[in-house]
Amino acid sequence: MAMRPLSLLLLAVLLPVTGCYRSGAPPQRQPRVQVPAVWNSGEATERTVDVHWWKQFGDPQLDAMIEEALSNNHQLLAAADRLEAALNQARIAGADLVPSMGFALNSSRQRQNFIGLPLPGFAGRVPQATYTLMGVGLDISWEADLWGRIRSGQVRAGALASAQSADLAAARHSLAAQTAKAWFASAAAQLQLALAREMVASYKTTSQWVQKRFEAGFQTALEFRMALADLSEAESLVHLRREQLDRGILQIELLAGRYPGGELKVRDGLPVVASQVPAGLPSELLTRRPDLIAAQRRLLASDAGIVQSQAALHPRLSLTTGGGTATDSLLSLLNGNYAVWNLLGNLVQPIFQGGRLRRQVDIARSRSEEALEIYTDAVLKAFGEVETALTVESLLHDRLRELEESAAEARAARKQAQLRYRHGQGGVLTVLETERRILNMKSQILALQHLLLDNRIDLHLALGGGFDPNAPAGSPGALIPVMFEGEQGK
Repeated sequence: MAMRPLSLLLLAVLLPVTGCYRSGAPPQRQPRVQVPAVWNSGEATERTVDVHWWKQFGDPQLDAMIEEALSNNHQLLAAADRLEAALNQARIAGADLVPSMGFALNSSRQRQNFIGLPLPGFAGRVPQATYTLMGVGLDISWEADLWGRIRSGQVRAGALASAQSADLAAARHSLAAQTAKAWFASAAAQLQLALAREMVASYKTTSQWVQKRFEAGFQTALEFRMALADLSEAESLVHLRREQLDRGILQIELLAGRYPGGELKVRDGLPVVASQVPAGLPSELLTRRPDLIAAQRRLLASDAGIVQSQAALHPRLSLTTGGGTATDSLLSLLNGNYAVWNLLGNLVQPIFQGGRLRRQVDIARSRSEEALEIYTDAVLKAFGEVETALTVESLLHDRLRELEESAAEARAARKQAQLRYRHGQGGVLTVLETERRILNMKSQILALQHLLLDNRIDLHLALGGGFDPNAPAGSPGALIPVMFEGEQGK
């Protein structure tokens, strides 16, 4: 017991040094971007994010397909596994802040020969002795995080895990957008296929009428050949629309984690896109877009790396202690008279490593500046995506309105052509031409409606969600909270 005062003295000297601890939390920097007060286009009001933005299209079948994709898509499941690994890494990073303990139970048996010793009673034989030793012990070690090296590493791991969580949320939004786009593309292709078949029927009627007129000598061979060429072109368009429909269905099945058998049935129609877009405030973009959150967390992780590399320049203090018993009898393992213990303090100060440690600090600073520039660039691109989508949406609505007015004029022209034909004042070719013009305009209107849907999906992605002010709080796209302090475990 004579060593106990020495151990207490050692603890009294070393433990106050832990008061020199400096926080390992890095500063939280913002991108060097001037955020506007309002968008150039669209309504700018404070809104709650609706991460189930696809439900605004009012298509229950699409909702079910997106939910299936979010549950079964294999790339998304792989991203979830990466997040789980990052979360566990964040928990491990803080384990060194608390003492580590280990329990040991050992036993050994040894025989020793005493060669050259003239012991009485061992004439002609080698004296031998057999020893049995058993022990039980508990070892404890701990490093005092004086300069924040361990804690900054914990912050860095937590920030990276949070970035991985944001990546997963972004992947979910992207998967929902891909599924919705493929769904609407298939619906549009199905409608275009029906229109293409109508055009084939119209051109077939025209070619038959021209053929009769040609055989009767009232139409030229050139006019007959042109009618047949128009019919072939229309039939080729049917095959193109069929191919587009099949590709869209296969893509949806793959996104949903199904076998691409082409058996999915899509709806016969496209939803109407509202012209009003309450896009929210520009400042909200930094906190609602998952990819920007991920970039900000990676910037935080790189700043924590600077603190970590700077802490490596300072001394490291560690304490190690152990205690237990050592005896030759199993019954004496718990006997305090056989107790053994040790206490060790270790203080290590790097002196010369050829400038490696200081270069590591420089490298960490360069990577932090790189992360800041990447974050700033991502923010600028995000603002650009929102502004572009808002502008394009307005232009597409204008084009659609003008095309619908043109289609209305074409329907009026068809009515006049039919009336003139009934009174013998016009030919059937004029009637058929007006019919085909209307079908062409219907196809263009469908294409514009599809573009509007795609652009609205892009806008939702750019804004990081929907426009519903009464959006539910929890959702499959929400970020998984990550504790920077770390959760201690085995």
